[in-house]
Amino acid sequence: MWRVLIADDEPKIRQGLKETLEQFDLPLIVCAEARNGMEALEKAKKFEPDILLVDICMPKLSGIRFLEEIRKLGLECRMIVISGFNEFTYAKQAIRLGVSSYLLKPIAEAELKDTLEEAVEDLEKSRKSKKFMELMRQQIRQNRNYLRDIFFNDWIDGRLNGNEWKEQTEFLGITVPETFLLTVISVQPGYEGKLNGNSVTEEAYKITLEKVMRDLVGEYKPVYVFMSRYQDIVGILGGYRDETEILRKYLGEEMEKLTGGKCCVQIRGCRWNEITTTYEEMKKYARRVMECRPIVMEARKFIYEHYGDRELDLTQVAAAIGCNPSYLSRVMKQELGISFKDFLTMLRISEAIHLMRNQELSINQIAEKVGYSNQHYFSAAFKNCQGVSPSEFRRNLT
Repeated sequence: MWRVLIADDEPKIRQGLKETLEQFDLPLIVCAEARNGMEALEKAKKFEPDILLVDICMPKLSGIRFLEEIRKLGLECRMIVISGFNEFTYAKQAIRLGVSSYLLKPIAEAELKDTLEEAVEDLEKSRKSKKFMELMRQQIRQNRNYLRDIFFNDWIDGRLNGNEWKEQTEFLGITVPETFLLTVISVQPGYEGKLNGNSVTEEAYKITLEKVMRDLVGEYKPVYVFMSRYQDIVGILGGYRDETEILRKYLGEEMEKLTGGKCCVQIRGCRWNEITTTYEEMKKYARRVMECRPIVMEARKFIYEHYGDRELDLTQVAAAIGCNPSYLSRVMKQELGISFKDFLTMLRISEAIHLMRNQELSINQIAEKVGYSNQHYFSAAFKNCQGVSPSEFRRNLT
C-alpha cells in the first residue's frame, strides 16, 4: 500500500478527500492528516508518505513553503497540489518544485481518481526501476574484478577510444596516473597453468599470480594487476621509483620460484594512450626471449645485472657465462633480432628514461648510473634511440 498525507486547513475538505480516496479501488492508505503547513511538515518527516495532497494556502507554513522544505529533506514522494485560486503564479511555483498535478477546488471525483492512478503508476514504475538498479549495482559489485579484467584487456588491445576509456574508468572506479609503470611478466611456454610444478585450474593460476604480484609491488600506488588474453601477468603501477631494475629482478626471481619456469619481466614507463603500442612491443620481445637458447637467457640476465658498469662489453659477458664472444654475438643476433651492442644500448636508455622522472638527478648523474662514461656519449645514444636529446625529453615530461 502507498501512504498518503492530506494537508488542508478545512476539516470538511480533509474528511471528504479521505472518504473519497478510500472509495477508490487503489492501493492507497491515508497515513496522516494535517491542519497547517508546520504540522504537515512534522508528519511528513515522521511517516514519510509516498503521496502528498496539499492545499496551496495553509496557515503557519504555506503550501509552497511546505513543498520547498520537503525538497530540502530529500523525501521521494509524488506531490499533488490543491488550490482554490486559479492563478498562474501558484502553478508556476508548484511546477518548479516538481509537483505531479495541480487540482482546483472544488475537485471533481473523476479528476482526483485519474490523478491518483497516475501517481500510483509512477510510484510502481519507480519501485521497479529502483529494484532493477539495485540488482544491477549488486551484479556490478559481485563482478567488478571480471569487468575490470575486460576493461584492461580491451585497453591494451586498443579496443577503446578516449571517451570509452574515460567512461569506463569512472564507472569502474579506476584511477590511472597520467604516467605509470607498465609491467609485463611472461612465463616460459609449457609452464603456464602450473604452480610449484603442479597443474592448476586457469582461474586458480590467474588469481594466485595476480595476488603474488600485488603483494610484491604493493608500494606502487595505485596497483592494478590482471591476466592478458595472451596469458601474461600485466601490472599498471602508479608512481615512479629509481630502482625499477631491482623491482624487475625481484619479480622475475619470485615468479620463477612460483611457476618453476623461466619468466621474462619487463617494466616500462607509459601513458594511457601509448599502452597498446608499448604492450605489443613488450609482448613481441617476450616471445623472442622465451624462445631463446639457455645461453642467451644467461647472457641477458648478466647484462641486466651489470648494465650500469661502464666497462661492460661482449667479452666480459661471454667470459661470465663461459662461452666464445663471437658465438655469443651470433646467437644473440639470431634470437633477439638485435646485436649485443644495440641490446645494451636499448636497456641503458630504457632505464635512463625511468630515472629522468626523478628531477633531483642531473642528466650527467643519470648517464653515469646507466653505464656511460660521459654525458656526450649518453646524449648521442639517447637521441639516436628517442629522436630527441635527454634534456628535451625531460622537458616534455612536465
